[in-house]
Amino acid sequence: MKTILVIALLCVAAQAKHHRSHHQKAASHIDHPSVHGVLQVVDEVEGAPKYPAPRVISGIQATRGQFPYQVALYLNGRSFCGGSLISTRWVLTAAHCASGISTFTVYLGAQNLNAANEEGRVIIETTSKIVHPSYSSLLISNDVAVVNLNQDVQLNNLIQTISLASGSNLFEGSAARVSGWGKTSDASNAVSPQLNYVDLTIISNSVCAQTFGSLIIRSSNICTQGVGERGVCNGDSGGPLIDLQSGKQIGIASFVSSAGCQSGSPNGFVRVTSFAAWISQNTGIAI
Repeated sequence: MKTILVIALLCVAAQAKHHRSHHQKAASHIDHPSVHGVLQVVDEVEGAPKYPAPRVISGIQATRGQFPYQVALYLNGRSFCGGSLISTRWVLTAAHCASGISTFTVYLGAQNLNAANEEGRVIIETTSKIVHPSYSSLLISNDVAVVNLNQDVQLNNLIQTISLASGSNLFEGSAARVSGWGKTSDASNAVSPQLNYVDLTIISNSVCAQTFGSLIIRSSNICTQGVGERGVCNGDSGGPLIDLQSGKQIGIASFVSSAGCQSGSPNGFVRVTSFAAWISQNTGIAI
């Protein structure tokens, strides 16, 4: 029995070593400080309201495990987006983060992207994605995609799924929270190594259209105005916007003003409730 037990333990140790080396190998080709954050920008319409210049963009540094559903996506090893874990094998992100990308290196349970061996972090490389067939980069419409991990990730205190909102609630005036590794200022050259978050307020689409116009702002969008003039920036694209009251995801970071992240203008998100049926149909997740 002792001999069998020793052999079994050696096999487990070898498998664990192989598992760790696979994760390290998947990330070894990425030069983390040099990747650029993805972001869509939209021109403001003539006569758009002007907002005070913000003091900061990304707000507060998250504590370890505060956002267990948050996912980091390295795109072809060169660019970067956020995402959210919506089941043990599916990640929700923006179409502009997934369109034209062949390889996704997915970080789950991460906080410090520059850490060589962050305890509890899981890295999975995949090529499987589904981009909304009607996504338009010109009109920034249907900006939603899902990435298939092709395996079931084990959930724990650092890795959890997020529930998606459904129904007809517009969430106008609601408090929301967005998280990500996006740039902390327009002047930054790279995404933040640390996960940050900021609290925002949902505004009506009619108010948002005063800045971006009705061709861009549709019922399938949801917009925020930063409390203290805060918001998203390069690298936050695809990340989750969470309704603080229900704890459910209501938006996917989609675009900011071409005037810059620090312009103080509203931020544009995909309205999750508008795509609940599409997400459910393509992932099998009941929403």
